[in-house]
Amino acid sequence: MQTNNPFELILSKLDQLQTSVDGLAETSPKQSTPALPASDRLLDLAEAAQVVRRPIGTVRYYIHHRNLPATKVGKGYLVKLGELLAWVEEFAKGEGKQEPHSRMAYQRKRYKKN
Repeated sequence: MQTNNPFELILSKLDQLQTSVDGLAETSPKQSTPALPASDRLLDLAEAAQVVRRPIGTVRYYIHHRNLPATKVGKGYLVKLGELLAWVEEFAKGEGKQEPHSRMAYQRKRYKKN
């Protein structure tokens, strides 16, 4: 009577499957996605928040109130990396021209009690 261990039989079958899968993987043509230039890369809000080093809610605020260029896809937003970097540079230039206390003085005049 032949007493083969069923686990040895299973392991040999798994080895055969693994070798056939490895052979198929080597012979199949590699599908490569076209590499996008870095400036055309799309970022979601979490990735954009990492780039500008701000919370996700702040990036969403920038999209709604400070004209950060973004495209709405479904319920979320996508931002092109090049446009985000250009917006950050433009925003930094605009902040540098203004005196630090001029905005505060403007707000005081605006909400001054009569």
